[in-house]
Amino acid sequence: MTPHLSAAWSRRDILALALLRGVQGVDIRSAVEERPSLETVFTDPPPHLQRILRQDELFSARDIDALRTRADQMLTQLAAIDARAVTFWDDDYPALLRQIAYPPVVLYVHGMLQASSSLAIAVVGTRRCTTYGRLCAERFAAELAQSGCVIVSGLANGIDSIAHAATLDAGGITYAVIGSGLDRISPNHSRRLADRIIAGGGAVLSEYPLGTVARPGYFPQRNRIISGIARAVLVVESRREGGSLITAHFALDQSRDLFAVPGNITAPTSEGTNELIARQKAMAAISPAQVLAELGIVRQEPAEQKPPDFASPLEAQIWQELSGEPQSADDIAAALDLPVSEVLSALFMMEFRGAVRQLAGKQFIRVH
Repeated sequence: MTPHLSAAWSRRDILALALLRGVQGVDIRSAVEERPSLETVFTDPPPHLQRILRQDELFSARDIDALRTRADQMLTQLAAIDARAVTFWDDDYPALLRQIAYPPVVLYVHGMLQASSSLAIAVVGTRRCTTYGRLCAERFAAELAQSGCVIVSGLANGIDSIAHAATLDAGGITYAVIGSGLDRISPNHSRRLADRIIAGGGAVLSEYPLGTVARPGYFPQRNRIISGIARAVLVVESRREGGSLITAHFALDQSRDLFAVPGNITAPTSEGTNELIARQKAMAAISPAQVLAELGIVRQEPAEQKPPDFASPLEAQIWQELSGEPQSADDIAAALDLPVSEVLSALFMMEFRGAVRQLAGKQFIRVH
């Protein structure tokens, strides 16, 4: 339910107050809900804002006009890039995010927000993921997206970007929550992925105004938005420390369902996820269907896919030998007792037709 707001409060005035340096989001919320207008916030400041707003040498009626001018400039700059500001009191503000302890008062949004009834699931993980982590992130993101879920992540290298890209490849909707202004996305490949997300019907979101450059301290703060906007959080791969576990702890604090993909017990990249499961903080995520079932969603099982058409008996043999676990051409050749060159030639032709996929290190898997 959208909180009540005095008619005198416009988006511009809320943004003007939010752009005031030194004022926290919780203070802005209180001021907007306790005072009928921006002018009364300055003439009769709430107790938590008196120290900032009763400095006569800093603030006057002229300064209110200056703040409104800044807000107008920000709104104009947002419109120039086809973005907008969504406030805590707007109807299209994400409903679940409004419920967290410290929701952002203003969200800067580039793209389209889905209806609040849409099920959003955050998929996060380490920047330096393994092949196993990549394949898991792709599978979960794609299948959850195909089931109608909005996939939320942080646009970082590794699992985040893989989840975004897999969602888009599956024709799904994804949100990227970033730790900078919408106009300060870097590096270039992240900017290109952000453009794909927007073009695909999703959105890039930030609580930071345009012009804000990413700083290390901003990323833990944005993680509360990643978990807060979602019904559930899935951690694919994580070390014992890092942003993914910060997001996981926010999820627990926000009473979100938390899932973790089990990993190799000897892999450092799975230490965090395995520990979440072992300590019963997260449910083990075995498959996308199981995650959806835990959330009370019945997923229609896809029709069983038929093997592709093979150009030769050798391709059929290779297909039978392959699985979802990466294998090298050497291993396949040894299993079939065939020359590696012959197997590689067939694999490349199968890859060209989309029947197999080549991973780093000349490892191959089936494409289902």
